[in-house]
Amino acid sequence: MGKSRFLALTPTEVEEAANGLNRDYHSATAEPLTLPIPIEAIAEQYLGYAIEFTDRGIFEDPRLLGGIDLNSKIIFVNASVEDHDGRYSFTVAHEVGHHVLHREAHLDNESENRKSILCREVANKPQIEIEADRFAAALLMPSTLVLAAVKRQRTYRRIRSIGQARGLASALISREGFENVSNTAMVNRLIDLGIVPSSLGYQDGVTKARRRYRSASIRFSKLRSVFRI
Repeated sequence: MGKSRFLALTPTEVEEAANGLNRDYHSATAEPLTLPIPIEAIAEQYLGYAIEFTDRGIFEDPRLLGGIDLNSKIIFVNASVEDHDGRYSFTVAHEVGHHVLHREAHLDNESENRKSILCREVANKPQIEIEADRFAAALLMPSTLVLAAVKRQRTYRRIRSIGQARGLASALISREGFENVSNTAMVNRLIDLGIVPSSLGYQDGVTKARRRYRSASIRFSKLRSVFRI
């Protein structure tokens, strides 16, 4: 048999995969889908991963937020985000996204690429990193719960500026239970759901507008011989 390839997934496919994991986890635990989404429990108790904080080696660079070892089942999180709930949760959810979306193809190719790694550049994000970002957003902010929460906000109005978008995001986080996501991640989710116009641009938490947002995505650079994703 031939090796599996990382086939590009549509946003709809990624969304369905995230919704499926939420359904499976809550079905297995007999708990209703409520906020905040228990990302640590999903990663550790349901999927069997250990979460390790580190600031050594490549993680001395605070821009390298996380990584995943699919063989040893370890999710690495840069210690610099340990006290930032939004970044931490998104990082873990992003790595869970790699497990759900890319694990099979990666492990199938491992014998051939045992010492190879996936690298990413901030300005040129590979497709699988974009997919893992989308997965994390959909997992932590399920569309049904976000849309219902937006309707409950009486101050909600047509968004015309980033300031208004961030105001709505702040209200959803503080009043609706999305406390384990960042304002930036919520704004980008609102854009994906069509609540905030895409013309305002995805946010990355640093610049005012970027075509692609980093959020808490995995940062890979010079990881050779450290771990495999």
